[in-house]
Amino acid sequence: MAKRRQSLSEKAGEFELNLTPMIDAVFLLLIFFMTTTVFVKASQLKIALPEAKHYDQLKSEKKLNLRIGGEGELEVNSQLVALLELRGWLERERIRTGSTTLIITADAETPHGVVIDAMEMATMAGVEKIDVETQDESKQQTQ
Repeated sequence: MAKRRQSLSEKAGEFELNLTPMIDAVFLLLIFFMTTTVFVKASQLKIALPEAKHYDQLKSEKKLNLRIGGEGELEVNSQLVALLELRGWLERERIRTGSTTLIITADAETPHGVVIDAMEMATMAGVEKIDVETQDESKQQTQ
């Protein structure tokens, strides 16, 4: 009788793991989550602005004032400024007044992206402290 030689793979009890069903399931889950996920644009997020409970009158003599209107128009110390020119204006006003504090007053309808852009420009212009002015709740109801 001839002895049959067994290969190493036959001795180890060779088996295969079929990954095809698992890969199919992963792709189906991926497609499901991609189609059911809701993406929100950052410009559409609602942000609750802080409300003033105790309002103290700010001394504006050595502070820079930035007013941002509902349409995104900018005023630095009562002078209209374009967003791209804001950094230069703030640098000049900061040097002229010696102030490193900026007070931002924004309309309730102001796009928040404009406020964020203005804050970034102020930081690049060397402003060290940025205050956001809020309206007293009792004054808001009477208007």
